[in-house]
Amino acid sequence: MTNLLQPARLDWSRGTPYSIDFDDVYFSTSGAVEESQHVFLQQNDLLSRFRTCHEHDSFTIAETGFGTGLNWLTAVTLWQQESSAGWLHYISVEKHPLKQIDLAKAHAYWPEFDALSSSLLHHYPHLLPGFHRIVFPQWRTTLTLFFGDVSELLGNLDAHIDAWFLDGFAPDRNPEMWSPQLFENMVELSNPQTTFATFTAAGHVRRGLQAAGFSVEKVPGHGQKREMLRGTLTASSTTSAITPWLHRPNIRRTEKTALVIGAGVAGASVAARMAMRGWNVTVIDGADKVAAGGSGNPAAILYPKIGSADQIDTEFSQQAWLFSLALLESGTMPKGIWNSCGVLQLLTPHQQRGFGANPDHPWIPSLVRPESAESSSAIAGIKIDQDALWYPGAGWLDAQAYCRHLLDHPCISLMMNTHIGELKPSSNGWSLYDTQHHLIAESAIVIAANGKSAVNWKEIKFLPLKPVPGQISIMAASPVSAHLNTVICHDGYISPQLPDGNHCLGATFHPGSETLVETVEDHLVNYHSQQAWLPDLMESLPPPSEWQGRAAMRCQSPDYLPLVGPVAGIESFCQDYAGLRDGKVLPYPLLKTQPGLYVTLAHGSRGFGQSLLCAEIIASEICQEPAPVSRKVLNALHPMRFSVRDLKRNRI
Repeated sequence: MTNLLQPARLDWSRGTPYSIDFDDVYFSTSGAVEESQHVFLQQNDLLSRFRTCHEHDSFTIAETGFGTGLNWLTAVTLWQQESSAGWLHYISVEKHPLKQIDLAKAHAYWPEFDALSSSLLHHYPHLLPGFHRIVFPQWRTTLTLFFGDVSELLGNLDAHIDAWFLDGFAPDRNPEMWSPQLFENMVELSNPQTTFATFTAAGHVRRGLQAAGFSVEKVPGHGQKREMLRGTLTASSTTSAITPWLHRPNIRRTEKTALVIGAGVAGASVAARMAMRGWNVTVIDGADKVAAGGSGNPAAILYPKIGSADQIDTEFSQQAWLFSLALLESGTMPKGIWNSCGVLQLLTPHQQRGFGANPDHPWIPSLVRPESAESSSAIAGIKIDQDALWYPGAGWLDAQAYCRHLLDHPCISLMMNTHIGELKPSSNGWSLYDTQHHLIAESAIVIAANGKSAVNWKEIKFLPLKPVPGQISIMAASPVSAHLNTVICHDGYISPQLPDGNHCLGATFHPGSETLVETVEDHLVNYHSQQAWLPDLMESLPPPSEWQGRAAMRCQSPDYLPLVGPVAGIESFCQDYAGLRDGKVLPYPLLKTQPGLYVTLAHGSRGFGQSLLCAEIIASEICQEPAPVSRKVLNALHPMRFSVRDLKRNRI
């Protein structure tokens, strides 16, 4: 993935948007809607196909060239009018996306789509490279935008396409969009009998599609366009998985019920994303309240990680942050849960080295910008002696209230004070038993989201989950600290004054320990961490002997990325991939997972920033939807990745 994204350069002198780079129009002033309907909806036979969608069906459209979004507007409108069940998934790529102001200007030509347009404009992503997932539950519709080159999208897309809209600029103006590689990727990503339609009738496009495996026919175009192409896939892909040991199952589910173990932010997030899709979810937790463990601190600090976009951990972290921010800023959050006060990240020597190593990061000033010590002091409301990075859209969450909000859904029920002693396969999928061997619940789908406790079950215990206990400190605000307007982060963090009059400050880390107890020593560690960078502020606060605290357990993996997705049985895994011990290149079988068993674990200290996207990954996989992230990210998060590594190193 490239670091830089060039928005569309437009000429509006003709009244409609004209691409300066491709010397072509986006749409004509007359008949644009009718052309979209004729070329893409009618020639893909979407009316009858939408009408026959059932409750468990997903219909996926992939488009080359989002442009103004007109085809999305017409397709979703038809979906609203003709479908009564299922979900529509629309994937589109755009190398040079329109700025929001230009998109709004273009949409003004089509007032019949005002409701759709307003919602799209409200959720339109920042112009940053990569995947952007937007879910519209009111229309049973998902939009996945990819900003970047089409080859990057199709080479990293995890989806099963039912219909293709080939709508790049004309082949003679944009030849890269109509390459043989594109047509081959289409076959690899298509379901049997997938259709395509395109406005062009260019001979090399027709021949390329036929060579790839599509039947192609010329049909009348729209208006003055004499001919266009449409067709159906007749070949089947013979491409084998590059990493069969990280395969994700594609299993159709007939019952929409699931059990989620854990009522922290990971469990609440995945329950919410499943419930949004109409699933009945039971959340089980041994505590007497939601977010009683590591998700229960008074304030969860949310800000993104800066780095090069071609690094997997950075790509995931940045996308997860943007996905969470979209929900937090959507207007659906009750007042007081999300506090967008901004975050100042002091450029300590460690942070300065990290930022200096990534001068070409793809972020834009509205998301992050450097500030001098003087301007940082003005932003913070207190004296700061270091330069900083300023994240104006970041802030802090009322952690427990956020988790309760996610779980406040008619399709979600809670079973608190329920300790699971055993997880067993059964005829119904999975059976959960308490510590007295009494049956608690059964379901075909079980999602473990309970941190380190997940390794108590033999089906999961081989996963490398490391406990990391730590402690936050809580103290009353002072007349000086009451002026603090924003969160300040460095090697630790301090919140502005919370509604209860206190600051939240932290946090210590004790990797490998499983001791959970509040200590004076940890308060002193937190004090000295802050005092080194904010001496005047700390001098004004009560001494550590008067502080309160909270110790909680985090859980992380060896590479600090979470474990997200299906889990295989370790014995069969070692048998199927024994050849990896010797580096043998063999026709390995696809991963045999334990049917219906998923995990979202090891979120460490970033659970509130990344759990929502991880939940979307799992929900999309279970519901046979396109993945919201690249294949590279999916592989980087796969729970079996460490077993692959250990096999190759002969450690199992």
